[in-house]
Amino acid sequence: MMKKIKMLIGTGRWTLVLCLLLTCLWGCKKEAVIYETSSQVNITGYLDRYPERFSEFRKILDITGTASFLQAYGSYTMFLPTNDGVNEYLKAVGKSSVEQVDIEDLKGIVKFHLLEDTLATNNFSDGKLRSLTMFGQYLITGATNTGGQTKITINRQANLVQGNIRVGNGLIHIIDNVLRPEKLTIAQTIEANPDFSIFLQALKETKLYDTLNVMPDAQLDTNRRFHTMLVESNQVLAAAGYPSYEALKAKYSNSADLTSPKNGLHAYMAYHVLFGAKYIADIVSSQAHSTLARPEIITAKLQNKEVLINDMIFNGNYEPGFTLAREKSDRSVANGVIHLTAPFVPVGATPTTGHFMIKERFPFPVYWDVATFDESVRHPNYRRSGGAEFGFSKSSATAPSPIKGWWWPKTGAGVTYRNDSGGWVYNDYLNLFLGNSAGNARQEFLEMKTPLIVKGTYAVWVCYRRLNQSSRWPSNIGTQARIVVDGDVLPTPFYFAEPPPAGSSAELESLGWKYYTSNGNPDNPFLKQSLNANGETSNSPWVAKRVGVVTIKTTDIHTLRIEALQGTQSTNNLDMIHFIPIDYVSQILPRFMSDGTEDWTNYPGTH
Repeated sequence: MMKKIKMLIGTGRWTLVLCLLLTCLWGCKKEAVIYETSSQVNITGYLDRYPERFSEFRKILDITGTASFLQAYGSYTMFLPTNDGVNEYLKAVGKSSVEQVDIEDLKGIVKFHLLEDTLATNNFSDGKLRSLTMFGQYLITGATNTGGQTKITINRQANLVQGNIRVGNGLIHIIDNVLRPEKLTIAQTIEANPDFSIFLQALKETKLYDTLNVMPDAQLDTNRRFHTMLVESNQVLAAAGYPSYEALKAKYSNSADLTSPKNGLHAYMAYHVLFGAKYIADIVSSQAHSTLARPEIITAKLQNKEVLINDMIFNGNYEPGFTLAREKSDRSVANGVIHLTAPFVPVGATPTTGHFMIKERFPFPVYWDVATFDESVRHPNYRRSGGAEFGFSKSSATAPSPIKGWWWPKTGAGVTYRNDSGGWVYNDYLNLFLGNSAGNARQEFLEMKTPLIVKGTYAVWVCYRRLNQSSRWPSNIGTQARIVVDGDVLPTPFYFAEPPPAGSSAELESLGWKYYTSNGNPDNPFLKQSLNANGETSNSPWVAKRVGVVTIKTTDIHTLRIEALQGTQSTNNLDMIHFIPIDYVSQILPRFMSDGTEDWTNYPGTH
């Protein structure tokens, strides 16, 4: 949920991340193509229309009793195997007809090919699809290149033959093989691979094997139905000096009870487990991720196509991390996903082996993109050039929030997501339906969930575009607001119409202001404030105001509340919020270009 993938070495741009992950599929922001429209029939009717291609899967629907279900109204995505694909599956499982396959297996296959969501190919990514299958597992999509021809793959088990066929109850994507759900858990998958025998024994001795051996439907805690495991192979451990389980135990264990979270070996193994099913695209989309060894975290970034974990600079010292082996990672299993660690050879530093241990994490900057959260990312207009705005509203004051973890008190709109080129970081922002005036329907406060922040003391900067709804500042102050973090009220209020004072970058910083954007032009790096003949602010620069210092007590996701103190207007345009450690190298750098690129150039001139 953040504007950037951090830290200081080889920082990439978010646009590069998205394009890198999607280029092999359909290209950044390319629209889906509807090859065929069959709106007069539903999914079952489409199969009936083309028996020469789909009669075998049609038999499966009859055997499992799902034909009528897929003929009814709904909104689905079906990955539909051809007859040849079903025959390939039958050959692989040693059967001569679908009637010979166990009916429970066939039911699972139908559910695994079906999503209760309509996903066109422009929603495919290098990793999991945004919605679970009806089987309860994620599908992953990717691309392979054979003989110069790129093919879209589904779950590494089938190729896309034809996509985006619109039917009355959703979309059909034709594939050339049957998708098979994973039956093994994380623990069982590791146990089945002899290259992981050292890691396996450590899992069993610490009893973490049991934690990772629970099927999602048997897990009562819905937040723990899926996990992500970063596995170190025997080869990686041997290269790090641990050729056996005994050597690994001798290094990390500090007590007799290996099942205690306080035991070093237990903590080491728990540090390899992340919450949720996080594929590579999910990992690089966030600066940090919580581990089972709470409150310890791992950090992530993308650098030159490599996914780097725990590769950071602390107190001026570079700590090289390790990478994930792409071709062996993103391994879907029944209760999550497995990644394999691999060596990393940094420029000018000692190569690493892929082995990693817990390191104390110091506070580091979080440059939070408030417009990026799960519900906005899933929308087809997210970061889509020219895409229409979309809003989030509550049907009543007590209705659940349409954004998980967020809250506003009144019926109606809370925030609107907008795409807009010109100066916004990543060309998007949120307009907040915020105000505090007698009789107005705007929200008196908005609560938002931050990205993960390491415990420490931070200066907090609110980054917005200064804009008046009607008359100019200071004639109209717009909406005055304040920031509250985990109940701590920050002392300095701000106005969404408020411009910065004049002065150099250093003078502005001393007054609690900065320009946070950059266009890369050293002569005129950002839109500066200007005044009209009446001394009123006559333009709308992108600015940031320091609203106070907060002590984050735990490494976690936190609650930030924006409270309207007085006034109201419709142009409360919020772009970013920066949490920057008070002893960090700079409070004003980097500035950000519209594509997310960091600009570390100092522009000290008069603004």
